[in-house]
Amino acid sequence: MQKISVVIAVKNEEKNIRACLEAVKWADEIVIVDDCSSDGTAAICREYAGKVIVTDSGGNFHKNKNLGLANAAGDWLLSLDADEVVSAELRDEICARLASDTGGVDGFYIPRHNYFLGRRITGCGWAPDYIIRLFRKGAAQWPLDIHYVPRLADESRAGRLESPLIHYSYRSLEQYFEKFNRYTARLAGEARAKGVRVGAWNFITLFFIKPLFWFLRKYLFRKGFMDGFRGLFISLSSGLVIFVTYAKLWEMQENERS
Repeated sequence: MQKISVVIAVKNEEKNIRACLEAVKWADEIVIVDDCSSDGTAAICREYAGKVIVTDSGGNFHKNKNLGLANAAGDWLLSLDADEVVSAELRDEICARLASDTGGVDGFYIPRHNYFLGRRITGCGWAPDYIIRLFRKGAAQWPLDIHYVPRLADESRAGRLESPLIHYSYRSLEQYFEKFNRYTARLAGEARAKGVRVGAWNFITLFFIKPLFWFLRKYLFRKGFMDGFRGLFISLSSGLVIFVTYAKLWEMQENERS
């Protein structure tokens, strides 16, 4: 059987990382890249991982994910987040597929089951959620833009697994708003770098039309209403991400003038 390395980039994930690592102890190698955590994350990771690299991502978490991929020795790489758990069924399916002939496949789409506040979300565009997370070494990496996920150069060489990867995206609203603040700040910085400006000519579009569009897209067209209050919250917050991102961009512009 070909060797498999599990690669995880982390930052202050002591509440999640042990469950993630327990579920991949079967792998030939575990590689961790820690973004200078200030909690007990690194200590927990050293209990499981043969390689723990501590480095500052400079705000671009995907850089650390790619650093982990580069330092992995396996023939196949399974790239995970700290809040993801490989189900027993997925573990068995991965082992079975890699033990068979994979000559025509460079990577596998894995179905991800996304949970929010303890319940799986089936609408809001969160399902079905097939993602490339298992691939041959060198066949894929994380794009540095946070909007994008790994892709294979040749999609015809992609396979598909059926067993789920469990994603506990947010366990509390406090955790959600902590990430919300970092995410919108990053998006505002990217918009600024691309030359986007907030002005009278686009104020209505940026602060009303686009947020409303994203709410309706999530809640109605992606059936967020099927997930009760959780679906309503996710849909509203999708619009709020747009609103707050441009508000932070406006604040940057105001600071430049002062």
